[in-house]
Amino acid sequence: MGHRLSKIYTRTGDDGTTGLGDGSRIDKDAPRMEAIGTVDEINSHVGVLVAA
Repeated sequence: MGHRLSKIYTRTGDDGTTGLGDGSRIDKDAPRMEAIGTVDEINSHVGVLVAA
């Protein structure tokens, strides 16, 4: 059995922003993050359909 993660540290604190791949930070509720989340959800649904 794998290791259980009981504590996860991001080292950046939770100031309401998230880091992007280029190192910049944007608000977690920014339209860009909303779009990324929506695409991620669609991708998950497509994966379920392909698996079925």
